[in-house]
Amino acid sequence: MQFDWPILSVLIWLPILGGVLMLLVGDRGVALGRWVALLTTAATFGISTLLWTNFDTTTAQMQFVEEREWITQFNSWYSLGVDGIAMPLILLT
Repeated sequence: MQFDWPILSVLIWLPILGGVLMLLVGDRGVALGRWVALLTTAATFGISTLLWTNFDTTTAQMQFVEEREWITQFNSWYSLGVDGIAMPLILLT
């Protein structure tokens, strides 16, 4: 199953966004910081679970592939994908 939204990019950037929010919260609100951490972790886990439940174990091809042109002058591409080895590692994070 392919998603209409960049699920792998969200999995990469969501914890980074949570970390930035934690920096912004700082020492002002310990309870708020805990909620930000909990919601970021829960969202990351939920998206990882969604990825795992839609992963096709019968194929050896890359799945959930995202390819975007990045730096055109250097012909660089932003490419992400999941294979059978990467899937358990995604769940571990």
